Amino acid sequence: MTQVLRYPCAQCGAKLEFAPGTAVLKCPYCGHETPIEARPEDVQELDIGAYLAKANLDTTLEAEQAVHCNNCGAEFTLGTNQEATRCPFCGSDVVVPTTAQNRIPPNGVLPFAIDSRMARDKYKGWVTSRFWAPNDLKKLALAHNSLTGVYIPYWTYDSDTRTHYTGMRGEHYYETESYTDSDGNRQTRTVQRTRWYPASGVVDVSFDDLLVLGSTHLPPHYAQAMSSWELAKVVGYSPEFLSGFQAMRYDLDLATCWGTAQGMMEPTIDQNIRYDIGGDEQQISSKDTQYFNVTFKQLLLPIWSGAYLYRGKSWRFLVNGQTGEVRGEAPVSFWKVFFAVLLGLALIGGIVYLYVQNKQR
Repeated sequence: MTQVLRYPCAQCGAKLEFAPGTAVLKCPYCGHETPIEARPEDVQELDIGAYLAKANLDTTLEAEQAVHCNNCGAEFTLGTNQEATRCPFCGSDVVVPTTAQNRIPPNGVLPFAIDSRMARDKYKGWVTSRFWAPNDLKKLALAHNSLTGVYIPYWTYDSDTRTHYTGMRGEHYYETESYTDSDGNRQTRTVQRTRWYPASGVVDVSFDDLLVLGSTHLPPHYAQAMSSWELAKVVGYSPEFLSGFQAMRYDLDLATCWGTAQGMMEPTIDQNIRYDIGGDEQQISSKDTQYFNVTFKQLLLPIWSGAYLYRGKSWRFLVNGQTGEVRGEAPVSFWKVFFAVLLGLALIGGIVYLYVQNKQR
């Protein structure tokens, strides 16, 4: 069992917490601040080949604070002054200590830039903008919600690629043809046709910081849709940034997410192949992609995780801890939809009525 890191205040002895939007640990009682030494240049790209063959023991997150949720399966660590109460992802209170495993440690962190108050304001703006939500939802959601600051594991991948392909290039040409119209008269028209020619070649495409979520315990369509990460602000990993927060441990490993990253590369590679084929239309018959200079980072990115209870059901939402972007779920009012449909039908009926009246004149 690794020793748990503690950060006592030099003035009053209380436990220091990372202050979002700064680079300091701050005492929540006396306000004393301690700088954190972490720099962007400390974030190193790691060779994927060396790590796929082994795993390093993570001595920073595999401490006695690591807990496991028996409901959703998420594993996360607690801040230096937190106790295991509820899972920040499913809300369950069934959390138990977990054991250390061989894991690749994070080598970069994007510190929280907004605090819980700012995140709650962003959430309030989001929930009040839900037009189709029930009217009473907004009051309930604003009065009964909780936020937990959690660092989420992501992998980033850099790679140079070379793809050999075969395909077909289509070039348009036009012909004039005759036809008989509905009144029996002969007419002419211009039609587009395509000549196809075989094509083959090689395209080189490079990718930088392709971001892949390393967890199955967050709604992927929300977490992955957070496109506003400013990765240029990532700094070298330092456990001080986790003080007062929780950190999720990855359950999608390096190799699995590398496969996901390769799938994410395909549309860009295909686009480059079509550009290389040229012509007016393109068909890709075969392709063989090789990957070179593949490196990765494991990053911890900040999210405020929250939930609210509405009519017996828990609704989740996430707030980007750096930019304040909100993604979440909200119920839809049956009556709002019902009356909107009635209004739409009434408008269509009015338009049809006016059209018929004009035709009869």
